[in-house]
Amino acid sequence: MGHHPGPGPNPQTPHVSTAIQSIRFVPGICLQLPKQDQPTKVNGCRLDFTGMMTLCIHMRDLQVEQQIGTFKANSVYEGDCLALIQHLPNESVDVLVTSPPYWGQRLSSGTGTEEDPRDYLEFLTNTFKAFLPKLKRQGVVWINLGDAYNTPVNWRQDDRKYSSLGADKNGLADDNSAYTKPRAKRKAFIDDEAGWLTYGNLLGLPNRLIMSLCNEGYLFRGEVIWRKRNPMPEGRCRRPHRQHESIFLLARDEGHAFRVAPPVGSVWDFANEKIDGLAHFSRFPEELPRRCIDAYGQLGTRTVVLDPFSGSGTTGIAAIKLGCSYIGFEIDPEQVLASNERLREVEYNDAPLFRMNETLAIAAE
Repeated sequence: MGHHPGPGPNPQTPHVSTAIQSIRFVPGICLQLPKQDQPTKVNGCRLDFTGMMTLCIHMRDLQVEQQIGTFKANSVYEGDCLALIQHLPNESVDVLVTSPPYWGQRLSSGTGTEEDPRDYLEFLTNTFKAFLPKLKRQGVVWINLGDAYNTPVNWRQDDRKYSSLGADKNGLADDNSAYTKPRAKRKAFIDDEAGWLTYGNLLGLPNRLIMSLCNEGYLFRGEVIWRKRNPMPEGRCRRPHRQHESIFLLARDEGHAFRVAPPVGSVWDFANEKIDGLAHFSRFPEELPRRCIDAYGQLGTRTVVLDPFSGSGTTGIAAIKLGCSYIGFEIDPEQVLASNERLREVEYNDAPLFRMNETLAIAAE
């Protein structure tokens, strides 16, 4: 079966006729459309379904662009997220899913490199404060953030010979990511007048950020524990080995959208994963943003997902596969290029064409 006659103009915003709202199209799938008495017109495009017919369309054959302010959907933009957020229209984003760089673990430019963790918290607070007006009233925010001990990080590649990791406590393979992951040469930050900035203290940075955001107008709505099936191994230490991270849920309004059936659990169990192409050593697995977006309970191109610390674009991949629209901000130009290539590949191969209760303009002439 050949494709339906060629696509028409590229609309700025997807729209759909009510006659086909109940049909869900999937890339590469042929579906029979019900007979209609009159041709349907959408955005001036004639959709002639007056006779029983079969429509077979692949996402790559249909060019649909959606604009969110000055940003084209399903793209990652290079720059400082605090500056780029200002260009988002107010109340334009449904779901924010992000994992900001952790304090003292980043080698590149941007936040996470601050010597004083208070400066780190201040930047993150200002960033999410600036975003709050851009969030729809029913929108939600998910933040995955790891903590840090107030101790130095000065690992060198040759130090693996002292490693006590592994079943026999004699270390892992030389190329294991526990040794090869790039690490900042962080120093402990001591302030005798601030008790929490004592040497060896677990700083509680995620909780401090959430409390700060509550003072800026956010509602703290819940916490999910991500139990890692393959956590980063740790050596001998007088504390529990970390095998989980927190994912915090915040909202602008108590009446925010959320899936209630089936209910969203508070413990998520899945593994980390590797990706092809340019490496990104601090990415979360695709399953994490997929669950966050799905928990919103409203999917489709009109659901706009943002990740202001987009990294390798994993949030965007999850959003597009769920049929949503995505915008990412990222300061690293190499990651911007690599993640946009990944998003194009997902659009080409994996994105749903139509979703229930959606509309999309195509030319049928």
